[in-house]
Amino acid sequence: MLNDSLTGPPSVCVVIPMYNAAECIQQTLDSLSQQTRRPDKVIVIDDGSSDQGPQIVRDYAAPFPLILLQQANQGPATARNQGVFSAVETFIAFLDADDQWEPQKLEKQLALYAELTDNGHKVGMIDCYQMSEFSDGTRQLEDRCKSGNHFTDFIHENVINGTSGVLVLREVIVALGGFDQTLRFAEDRLLWTRIAEYWEIHTVPRVLHRRGVNSGNITAQPQKYYPHKIRFIELYLARYGARLNKQQRTHFVLANHAEFLNAFSRRGEHKDVIEVFRNMLAHSWRTLILFHGKLTLRYLYARAKTLGKAS
Repeated sequence: MLNDSLTGPPSVCVVIPMYNAAECIQQTLDSLSQQTRRPDKVIVIDDGSSDQGPQIVRDYAAPFPLILLQQANQGPATARNQGVFSAVETFIAFLDADDQWEPQKLEKQLALYAELTDNGHKVGMIDCYQMSEFSDGTRQLEDRCKSGNHFTDFIHENVINGTSGVLVLREVIVALGGFDQTLRFAEDRLLWTRIAEYWEIHTVPRVLHRRGVNSGNITAQPQKYYPHKIRFIELYLARYGARLNKQQRTHFVLANHAEFLNAFSRRGEHKDVIEVFRNMLAHSWRTLILFHGKLTLRYLYARAKTLGKAS
């Protein structure tokens, strides 16, 4: 039954969505082979790759059962769901094909889960600290520490440090129907929010996951993902809008748009900055003062640049 303490040894299935990851999937699988507590199964879902990634997986000499599933390109939500619903293990651990784990990742998370449930906690998910490693050599630590009920925190931001760092009870994901397959961005935040609505979320306060940030990231392709962010806002408000007050709803909408306004601004895509700002302003005048007026300054700078080009 859901949330009962485990009556036997827990099992773990690692689910890896993969798309054109030939350059990194070997290192990702190596990080699983080096775990002090190895996974009981690994499922790689090839999401319509056109490179040698699937063959690398087939040829990999894994010290654990390794399964390759293939599908036409449908996005990470569909790929992860295929892995989840193909698994039978107690836990699902997600890992992107360009990320790696530190050796004690699974060991530390399973130990924390056992400790918490033995003390009566209703735990649905455990994550860890994440180190993001950018292609230019810079690094960024994600160290939001969770220790219980965090549903309201998701109004403000995705408080999970990284999808590749989570360990989730499989029956929890199945009970909620998995990831929303209409989304190709923020589908993880929507599922984590739904988990946090009913179960506790906790964090192992150690960097146990390294995330590779490359050209497929939002910073490099905001045009591709912005429509999905708009769809995420609609789905979130349809489900939870009635539980938020007016101020919370306004902040939620503006903050989610602002993520992309900043991404467009960093890339010098001024017309997109203007579009996002106008979308935000149509929702609320508070756009003008959000984040101490920084978004307004970015909008004015984009306007000046576009007017300069026009002249």
